[in-house]
Amino acid sequence: MSEALNTANLVLGIIGTVTGSIAVIIHIWRLRKENPRLEAEAVKCEHDYTVSKSGIKTISFWTDFMIKNIGDRGTSINDIDLDFEEDGQKYHLKKQFFMWRPAEEKRIWISPHETLDLSVSFYQTFQGKERETIDCHFIVYHTHGAENLKTVSLKRKEKQ
Repeated sequence: MSEALNTANLVLGIIGTVTGSIAVIIHIWRLRKENPRLEAEAVKCEHDYTVSKSGIKTISFWTDFMIKNIGDRGTSINDIDLDFEEDGQKYHLKKQFFMWRPAEEKRIWISPHETLDLSVSFYQTFQGKERETIDCHFIVYHTHGAENLKTVSLKRKEKQ
């Protein structure tokens, strides 16, 4: 009797382990499929330099992004950072604001399977040389992670 009970316990343990493993695999697969997956592209990136009356030099960037959510869950675009290096000095700029949107809108929602056109402005004091092109690295922060993308910024030809 004891041997039959041990065999039954072993069989039930194996069945429980197999079904638990299958449940974990299905859960991970669903989570990957349903999570937001963003594809970000910098459509246009321009920069310009200004010098104030007190002699402070500032660099400004205007960037247009196209962000696609190819996942099955929506997410919020929380922030965007810009990194670049000039003459050995690293610069880290935070998004100042989303252009063409209300000032109080700090985050932007992107629904599943939606494409979002987003314009962002950055500026900061600058000590480097003026260049026609700058290699830029953007980090787009959203609710479920961050996306990295690289692009080249071109110097703005005319003031707008």
